Amino acid sequence: MANYPLKSFLVHIGDIGSDPSDSEEVSLQKTLLIYFAGSMALMALLWGLLYFYFGETLAGSIPFSYALISILSLIIFNRTKSFTIFLVSQLVFSLFLPFLLMISLGGFAASGAVVMWSLTSPLGALVLKGRIEAMRWFIAFLALVIISAFLEGMYTYGNSLKEGVINGFFAMNIIGTSLTSFIIVRYFVGEKNLALTLLGKRNEWIKNVFSAYVSPNLVDHLIANASDLNLGGERRECSFIFTDLVGFTTLVEHSDPATLVTSLNEYFEGMIAIVFQHEGTVSKIVGDAIAVMFSAPLVQEDHASRAIACALDLDIYAQKFAAEKQKQGMDLGRTRIGVNTGSVILCSIGGKNQLDYRALGDAINTAARLESANKYLGTRVCISETTVSQCSNFLGRPIGSLLLKGKTKPVATFEPLTQTDMELESTGEYLKVYKEMEQKSDHALEALKNLVKKYPNDKLAARHLQRYISGETGSDVVLPWK
Repeated sequence: MANYPLKSFLVHIGDIGSDPSDSEEVSLQKTLLIYFAGSMALMALLWGLLYFYFGETLAGSIPFSYALISILSLIIFNRTKSFTIFLVSQLVFSLFLPFLLMISLGGFAASGAVVMWSLTSPLGALVLKGRIEAMRWFIAFLALVIISAFLEGMYTYGNSLKEGVINGFFAMNIIGTSLTSFIIVRYFVGEKNLALTLLGKRNEWIKNVFSAYVSPNLVDHLIANASDLNLGGERRECSFIFTDLVGFTTLVEHSDPATLVTSLNEYFEGMIAIVFQHEGTVSKIVGDAIAVMFSAPLVQEDHASRAIACALDLDIYAQKFAAEKQKQGMDLGRTRIGVNTGSVILCSIGGKNQLDYRALGDAINTAARLESANKYLGTRVCISETTVSQCSNFLGRPIGSLLLKGKTKPVATFEPLTQTDMELESTGEYLKVYKEMEQKSDHALEALKNLVKKYPNDKLAARHLQRYISGETGSDVVLPWK
């Protein structure tokens, strides 16, 4: 119990000069400087008393003056909060006062090498101002030692201390400066070990959080460049992909669990491998759905084109995978894909024991709704204009302006195509008919009938025809679940 008043006193002393706006680093520096100044003042008082005891009044007054000046500096610092003035004054006093004490005692040897206490100045600068600034103070210390050596035997001052007393002071000065140096070096080693421990934990955390979401090369980059991460939250434009399997719920109800899980894991493994090839980030997997984001956690200037290229590769893989499973007697269904680009907030959310890296905003919700829109449109991949507009080499055909749930304005959308698809006669004819739809031409309905009759497998064209037959016109599409 007796330790509590002491601890309370030390905490109170450490709070001198503190400011609520101080960062953790500045607060620590202030505390260290206060303890440094306080301990040096106590040592100075002890040395002063000893010199007074042995009859060296002038020598005793110098460390006493240092102690009084330090106390006065602490009082001023507590009022002004000026850390820089307090720090510089302490470094100057600890550098020059031991030198003056040495002169008052008659030289380097006669003073018991008391000038060695000047070493506390560069050591203090090393802790509180960094290596570059400490080097300047260390050079100043070396200069004082050299001057002391050259002036040895030339001082007008002297002392009446006996040889045994001088030797005692010699030992005390060596022990004192050695102990101070050891404590400071020990502090640095402790800080280094702490930093290495925190670095190891940080790297482990990065691996744990991101390894399941991003490609291995991005994980390595994040570990090497952790400053690129802003886990506290930041707003950024990203591109998103949302995929979903058609009829998955029914498949779950009628499939053997072991067979379904094996097939689903195989499906996810292939899909995620493609995402990683395009350096995308798997945001989450819910049931049979995969959410992917680009330009997070690392900025990717070409995130929109990456998302489109990835969506095309996912579509090709999903079709091939579903066909293989169909041959094995499993109707896995087709994969629908939505792609959108927009501004979101990127952050790490959750509790202290469970964190998730997430994008928050409407852009990812729009990607999910575009995925769902494929069901009505008869398409497999639906990409928003915000994504397409950033890709000058985009290949595809317009789907229409969709009025999505939660939106007041239609979202222009496109279906991506390969170069081979773009060169097909059917694509060219669709583009001509779509232009008539946009212009609300009186001939659009007849043109759609002819297009569907000629290309009955074009589900998008068939959907537009059904719209026109039901009384809709133009290229604005009102989804039935809006």
